[in-house]
Amino acid sequence: MRTVAAPLVLTVLLPAVVVASPARAAGPLKVRSAGVTGKAVITAQGKTKLSVRTRVSGTRITDVDATLRLPNGKGFALVSDLKRVSGSAGDGVYTGTAVLDKADAGGRYTLEVAATDGTSANAYYDFVVYRKANAVTVRRASKVSLTSPASAVKGAKVKAKGTVKGLNAKGGFSGLKGRTVQIWFRPKGGKAVRLGTAKTNAKGGYAYTFKATVDGSVSARFAGTVQWQKRSTGWKPLDVR
Repeated sequence: MRTVAAPLVLTVLLPAVVVASPARAAGPLKVRSAGVTGKAVITAQGKTKLSVRTRVSGTRITDVDATLRLPNGKGFALVSDLKRVSGSAGDGVYTGTAVLDKADAGGRYTLEVAATDGTSANAYYDFVVYRKANAVTVRRASKVSLTSPASAVKGAKVKAKGTVKGLNAKGGFSGLKGRTVQIWFRPKGGKAVRLGTAKTNAKGGYAYTFKATVDGSVSARFAGTVQWQKRSTGWKPLDVR
């Protein structure tokens, strides 16, 4: 019987082929929240500091900046390189300080946050800008004065007068035109009531006349505006004879 040799089986070892897994793309870069806190009044004594706080997420956040600006361009503050105070480089909270001074106007400021994600998986940095309108209302300092007679005959007319002034660019105070001043009267032993209102003239002056009826005291109040600080005077005694 003829013997048939089994076919020769050759095992060929091929070089291993390594298939690279796709590089992980950066997570979605997003400013999740942002806000401003602090005493938002610009005074003549020095610089006004406001705290900016924002939360940013991505893959590796490398830079966070912020600005406060008025839409009309009359107020601006830049906060470069906010510091991460909690969380990670992929999801962290960043804070910084915005500084305003007497050259900046009062009003409703817009907060802008610019964040950069510099992951190595991307040929270019990811970059986003987040805007929050009316993030903080900043007011300039103001002051109101009042003079009125210390005494009056019952039934006589009493004139309360004074000025309303606001902080100017040089750090002094100038009269505010067209502002409303409330005149209040507090009878002795009673509750305060509003007598009426007066408008300021071009120099910030105002005057209001009322009839003396009982002993009490007088006060003037400026309710403030979006641009100007709310202020009031102390109580001036009035003795009615």
